[in-house]
Amino acid sequence: MNKSELINDSLVELNVEARSKEEALRKIADLVLKAGCVKSAEAYYHGMMEREKNATTGFGSGIAIPHAKMKEVLKPAICVITLKDAVDWKAMDDKPVQLLIALAVPTEHEGNFHLKLLATLSENLMEEHFIHSLLSASTKHEILTTITDIFTDKGEI
Repeated sequence: MNKSELINDSLVELNVEARSKEEALRKIADLVLKAGCVKSAEAYYHGMMEREKNATTGFGSGIAIPHAKMKEVLKPAICVITLKDAVDWKAMDDKPVQLLIALAVPTEHEGNFHLKLLATLSENLMEEHFIHSLLSASTKHEILTTITDIFTDKGEI
């Protein structure tokens, strides 16, 4: 899969207003719907909320990785939003979240595809430089470049 098919300008939004985790997840679901990646924003939202019930996706350092693997997802996507004000996410480090990297994966998509995405993101979120690049990004282009650079140089994921 080509990187531009997975994340592009239509899947990145900066300075989003949300007062809660639920409101932030609804913003993500709406954005992913507008980008044509899901059949239903409501279904995708509920999928992400179900995942949050199992364990927090608040990774730490102000970042969360909400995700859902479900049949309502039409095509895999990475959606990134920055929040105008950080919100409580019950993150692993108990710090509020300001940046969300959401994954949408179709149920039938390539076995462990979602695990590969999560592993790549998690591995890079251990790197201070990667975290700093994301949190200090002031344009969609900076976020796109930071995210796509962690995947293979061949342009395929």
